[in-house]
Amino acid sequence: MRMPLIILLISLAYSTSGQFIHIDSILLKGNEKTKNQILIRELDFNPGDSIAINTLDTRLEYNRRKLMNTNLFIWVKADLNQLPNGHLKISFEFLEQWYILGYPIFQLADRNLNEWWSRGRDLNRSIYGIHFIHNNFQGRNEKLIIKAETGFTQRLDFTYSNPYLDKKKTLGLSINASYSTSKTIPYKTRNDTLQYLTAEKILRERWAGGISLRKRFKFYDLQSLELKYTHTVVSDTIVKLNPTYFALNTKEQNFTQLLYRYSYDFRDLIAYPLRGRKFDIAFSKVGILPADQVDFWDITGAIAYFFDLGSHFFLTTQVKGKISSNTNIPYANIIGLGYGNEIVRGYELNVLDGKSYFLNRNTIKFQLLNKVFNLPFLPIKQFNQIPIAIYPTAFYDFAYVNNNFSANENKLVNQWISGGGLGFDVVTYYNLVCKFGFPVTNGSKIGMTIGIGREF
Repeated sequence: MRMPLIILLISLAYSTSGQFIHIDSILLKGNEKTKNQILIRELDFNPGDSIAINTLDTRLEYNRRKLMNTNLFIWVKADLNQLPNGHLKISFEFLEQWYILGYPIFQLADRNLNEWWSRGRDLNRSIYGIHFIHNNFQGRNEKLIIKAETGFTQRLDFTYSNPYLDKKKTLGLSINASYSTSKTIPYKTRNDTLQYLTAEKILRERWAGGISLRKRFKFYDLQSLELKYTHTVVSDTIVKLNPTYFALNTKEQNFTQLLYRYSYDFRDLIAYPLRGRKFDIAFSKVGILPADQVDFWDITGAIAYFFDLGSHFFLTTQVKGKISSNTNIPYANIIGLGYGNEIVRGYELNVLDGKSYFLNRNTIKFQLLNKVFNLPFLPIKQFNQIPIAIYPTAFYDFAYVNNNFSANENKLVNQWISGGGLGFDVVTYYNLVCKFGFPVTNGSKIGMTIGIGREF
């Protein structure tokens, strides 16, 4: 690349005359849809500023990563040129994603592919429908999402978010409304496994909606406050099978939830970070109004570090935890380990219910391949350049879940569990991450796991 050589020449030229260099202009190229002011908001320097020469390379790379983490582009390139007057011209070049996507969807209803496979690979346990997504509505990083799904569950969902409401572009808004029904739902956890009931009639009907305000105080700090309302009704059969699914012998549940989140995110790439750190803490109060039928609180926290070990080796270590109020929490509202990324690898088939937990995940990665492949036979530029990275991995996780209400039926709670093994990750465009793992658990069970999604 040309840029490090330019920085070296600039450093030599200024070694006797000064330590700072003036930014004359910033050029943005390739953002055909995205407005310039949205991208300028992400930069921590402006035309007219002066930058310390010894930090020029680092700051340019940090700002390139921030632009990439807007999730608006397939790739972002940074470059600089020294002008005849000795000042700098900084350039950023982009390849925008295809922002308007309307496509049929087919997905599995289970928590992950491994659970679906263990339940007999039944295609009736699938969801299909249409998703319409506009990821850069009006060129201001707004998002408009409409989902219509049927099959295993029926769901209609609408979401709109605008991260830049004010002139300073620090205040954002998001609203969501959804309606869903299901003829198959988990009604209880036994032997650390979800027990499902399937029927011809609707077993659960749910209305939900919420509004969220987010405030961005600094480049890497984000706070949000969300107010949600949920109304759910289940069939009499569910109440008979689990009288504490909601409140005792109750088939209907209404509650308002207030959720506060704080996040500090200093990672190089959100979808698959290799360097940096992230810190999250959230406080949730379920039951705000006198008429709410649920009343509890919980606090969750997470911290992750991503280390570049050199020679294309990387280390990730993550710690997550949760505590809840010491009150009766209905089964439907208890979320422990086994959902999303809150999982010990090797226990993808299990759910560990509990009001509190501790989780530590550790991964060593080797960058075997990181390349952009050109497909000239595809006429659409958003699809004819495919970035692909492959990382063989070694991992080790351990966790503890505290359960004082159903420990007799579930054996993995109230004890330390662990899982480790080998695998590999594939990262490609549109932030798609495919994970293949071969874990060994503390019960000496060996298996294969497949997942799609982010690591943290």
